[in-house]
Amino acid sequence: MMKSLSKYADIVLKNGNVITVDKENRICEAVAIKGNKIVYVGNDRDVVEWIDGQTKIIDLKGRSLLPGFIDSHLHLGMRGLNAAVIIDCNSDDIRSIKCIQEKIKKTAENMPKGVWIKATGYEQSKLIEKRHPTRDDLDEVAPYNPVQLTRCCLHMGVYNTKALEIAEITGPELFAPGEVVVDNNGRMTGLLKERACTYMWKKVVYTEEEYLKAFKAANDLFLSYGITSIHDAGFYGEDTIGLFQKAYEENVIKVRMYHLLYNAYGKKETIDWISNWISTGIRGGLGNNHFKLGHVKILLDGSSSGPSCSTKLPYSHDASVKGIQLYTQEEASEIIIKAHNAGYNITAHAVGDAAVEIVVTAIEQAMKQNPRSCRHRIEHCALTDEELLNRIAKAGIVVISNPGFFNENAEAYVQYYGERVNYMFPLKSYREKGIVTALGSDAPVIEANPMIGLYSAIERADKRSGVVAGENQKIELMDAIRMYTYNGAYASCEENIKGSIELGKLADLVILTENILLTPVDKIKNIKVDMTIIDGEIVFERIRM
Repeated sequence: MMKSLSKYADIVLKNGNVITVDKENRICEAVAIKGNKIVYVGNDRDVVEWIDGQTKIIDLKGRSLLPGFIDSHLHLGMRGLNAAVIIDCNSDDIRSIKCIQEKIKKTAENMPKGVWIKATGYEQSKLIEKRHPTRDDLDEVAPYNPVQLTRCCLHMGVYNTKALEIAEITGPELFAPGEVVVDNNGRMTGLLKERACTYMWKKVVYTEEEYLKAFKAANDLFLSYGITSIHDAGFYGEDTIGLFQKAYEENVIKVRMYHLLYNAYGKKETIDWISNWISTGIRGGLGNNHFKLGHVKILLDGSSSGPSCSTKLPYSHDASVKGIQLYTQEEASEIIIKAHNAGYNITAHAVGDAAVEIVVTAIEQAMKQNPRSCRHRIEHCALTDEELLNRIAKAGIVVISNPGFFNENAEAYVQYYGERVNYMFPLKSYREKGIVTALGSDAPVIEANPMIGLYSAIERADKRSGVVAGENQKIELMDAIRMYTYNGAYASCEENIKGSIELGKLADLVILTENILLTPVDKIKNIKVDMTIIDGEIVFERIRM
């Protein structure tokens, strides 16, 4: 953006509840913006010095003005595909396998034979049948089209016979035990997990037009939630980095992206991907303030709600349920140390405590071998214990947490993990031990709305039953806001330019519909965004009826 030649501000926001998230957590009244920077933070009386006849004045009328939200873990491409391309089978609206079948059948009736049908979002525990759909369910309504139906967590999905034939998956022997599910007769049910599931992603075809349509849909949605920066946790391989860059060049994506270097197609592909990046000599941080390459990432285990994460102890509801661990300690250490020595910041998807221990151990080994300035992190870090927390704190690891999951799964978490929920997404313990924690939605696993994350960090309650998972880990609103703003900037090594409302920082701001500090906790989820500003430009404004 061209800087104004005037000595006055381009935009002044006044008469508000300005939550600065600076070191003192100051609450101010007014902010002035010139070009793409914040040039004044203070009171209504003194901000008038920044106003002339050309200044746009926004009367906040007591509403909260915050730094733009930073979602530190989501998948823009996948969320966009769900919004604009893929059949939405979210369990809030689709409560039975029959309803899923009806949606797929309707699509198949208008689709040429042989063309992929893509659907996502189901949660088996919330379906009337209390089970995963099967290949037979999908064959019944779409026998002539390959069908992909991914679970909401994206760590597993159901494929029909046509899809399995295209992929030449004939039985469970092609993958690790448990990744290709079979029935009591040894026949594939169509349910694939982890590596078997991500293997299928290579087979599902999307056009560039579909990708760009998806990017715009996700961007527009995020802006409506007041999200000004995201940490994209990985998409479909090397081709999509170029697509993201094209989307930024064509102004399709306005939200800032810190892109984690991860190949979603599988373990071998990820290791090769990281090795290739290392061989180029390019390190994370390359780019600009709108699109920047970030940490390299590996994926160690499954999901918390599957449940398929790797745990030290058996699951509380069924000791026979096995979590999935994708790397041994030796394998994880080898690639993490290699990336660390090459100068990269590294991160890992680690949900269960067994997986968390692997990545913490690998980072400790890397730092012992080569002490250097770095900012490694862990994605999710759902299950911990006191020893792990102390080790994370000592190593200076940044944690990316997902409290919004409680809104969907708190009751299931109590069932799956029992007393371990007291150390699950333990935001209070992180704060007390000085562990910098940023928040992410993991959209499309859940919706990207930061209000869900803020509310859930405070209440940790299931939206259906009200069951609370880990009462002892509730935190205060101001702590949650910091985790969704300043700490997100810290997690991408950008806290000097954004994440708080301070002089000289980028003018990335969000105006809420009300004063969030006066809103009853149970109403926080209902707060909307009136305006989103990036680089001093209004990029979203709610139309009031």
